[in-house]
Amino acid sequence: MRISSRSGIVILLVTITLSTLVLFPILQIVVERDPQLSAYDEDWNDISNFRQALEEDADTSYNVSAILSNPAVLDDIVDPSSSLLVIAGIESPYTELELEILVRFMERGGSILVLGDYDYSNTIAQLFAIEFVQHQLWDQNYRDNVSFIETTAHIDGKSYSVLLNEPVVIKDLNSQSLNLWSSNIEWTKNVFMTTSRNSWIDSDDDGAITPYDEAAPLSGFQLGVECGLRSEGEALGSAVFISDSSLGINHMWNENQNSFFLIDLVESIIGTDGQVLFDESRHTQESFGASLFQAALGFYFLLSGDTLVLQIIRLNVLVAVIIFTMAMSLRQPEPRRLFHIFDIHKPRPFRSYGHNLDNGILVLQEVFLERLRLRYQIYEFDDKSRK
Repeated sequence: MRISSRSGIVILLVTITLSTLVLFPILQIVVERDPQLSAYDEDWNDISNFRQALEEDADTSYNVSAILSNPAVLDDIVDPSSSLLVIAGIESPYTELELEILVRFMERGGSILVLGDYDYSNTIAQLFAIEFVQHQLWDQNYRDNVSFIETTAHIDGKSYSVLLNEPVVIKDLNSQSLNLWSSNIEWTKNVFMTTSRNSWIDSDDDGAITPYDEAAPLSGFQLGVECGLRSEGEALGSAVFISDSSLGINHMWNENQNSFFLIDLVESIIGTDGQVLFDESRHTQESFGASLFQAALGFYFLLSGDTLVLQIIRLNVLVAVIIFTMAMSLRQPEPRRLFHIFDIHKPRPFRSYGHNLDNGILVLQEVFLERLRLRYQIYEFDDKSRK
């Protein structure tokens, strides 16, 4: 069935109206969720106290900001050696292209602080041949309930009593599953926080300590690891991993020495003066509209880069636009052929059509006859058949 242009416009307007008034509100309700681990919200499970402490600390001078869309902005940092990227809770994985940006940032001297557990922190940890083991951790040093584990962290010769909320174990891998580093990059690992020797990984996830669970070595399981990068003996950036994304949340901020530990940890990484960025792009937004805007903004910054992969993306988009344009042009209906109501090879219309000779046709006939008279002699003209 052929659809007219007017009908197509009506269908388009109805579709847009229904999507705006019906579909969008439904998706808004379905996708809506409470945000967490945001440096700019003040709920109990956000990290706004951590951000405010960095901004208001009298002994330090930090320029605190956030990344909202894509880590590509790290390439624009003039002095990466005094910059720290804080990643608390990775709710969406980093792509390989984004990991390349993080690798360049650290190779230029930048540092990252990853607070993770049951999330996508392994997308970054795989660069350093370590892994967040996403099974319940049991430790005899717990407080109130087995979810709160007390431990001790060590930074620059100082010790801090730290309370963790359902942490996981950081284990070493035999090799890297993803290597994006330059050929001359190497790193050294420093463990600054562990469990007690009486701790277990709930390998079978049965909620109890059984013979099938993995017991800790005498040194305990790793909870905090620092990986320092070097190139031909020159110190570059670093990556610090802590196996509890909720360590810096507002509810845990004043527990034990958590706040002092995090502030001193930042100072040990970039000193008392530098730039601290919170990566807000890894958090699921509180509404469908915000998620859609974040995705669109991230795609815009993705296309604004200058790598070979992005050049290929641009080329593919251009080819897709050309193919779409050609397909739309082929879909246009061909114009209807024009049929004369009379045979143009005859001097008059067919009488079967019921048309009478109008003045225009009579004038045209007289013009043609006059041209014939001028071209032929009288006797030649008389010999011509009027048929």
